[in-house]
Amino acid sequence: MVYFKTTGIILYKKNIQEKSAIIYILTKNLGIIKAIAEGINASKSKILSIVQAGNFGKFYLIGEYSKYRLLSFLPYKIPFKVYKKYPYTYLWTLRFLTLFNFFDISEGFFRFLLEIDKILLKNPKEFPALFVYRVLKELGIQPNLENCERCNINLINSKDIYFKEAKLYCDRCRKIGYEKIERKDYLNIIYFLKNKKNKINNNSLSLLKKIIKSHLKRIHL
Repeated sequence: MVYFKTTGIILYKKNIQEKSAIIYILTKNLGIIKAIAEGINASKSKILSIVQAGNFGKFYLIGEYSKYRLLSFLPYKIPFKVYKKYPYTYLWTLRFLTLFNFFDISEGFFRFLLEIDKILLKNPKEFPALFVYRVLKELGIQPNLENCERCNINLINSKDIYFKEAKLYCDRCRKIGYEKIERKDYLNIIYFLKNKKNKINNNSLSLLKKIIKSHLKRIHL
């Protein structure tokens, strides 16, 4: 058995038996790990109130080979405001992450996760689409929004842009039945996802949601 410390975000707490729970923790170097917290739900537990989904901090663990036991937890950040205003969206966000096997997380994505409460509070309407896109991008399975699916030309250089089943095409590669996208709406999406814009209009947001929804069906998520 090895004793070690790591920092991470609590994604989910699953109660088992009467007083214990399994804690799902997203860490930067180990990805998502599960740790048994024995006696955490007991009335005398000192960490019951702080070991909650969304809290970020340092975990003190013992174990090896993916079998860990939580000894203690030191919270660095507790997102009170987002829980008060958007509790269901925030909890959905954390549970969504448990669907994937993160073995290693990039520095940029980890910083993004640490700020999701602030992003949700600032952009509640745009947040779900942005969040899902960033998760898919981290996994390398995001929809291709920058290049034509057929000829690979950069779509910014295309006169017109077309959409079909989660894929984008340039004006030369489009076929009958493809949906034409307004150029301004396409550029709004690109600049928004690259953090060059804080908000996008309703048409662009609807288009982004449609693309992501179609893409999720295509990759069977």
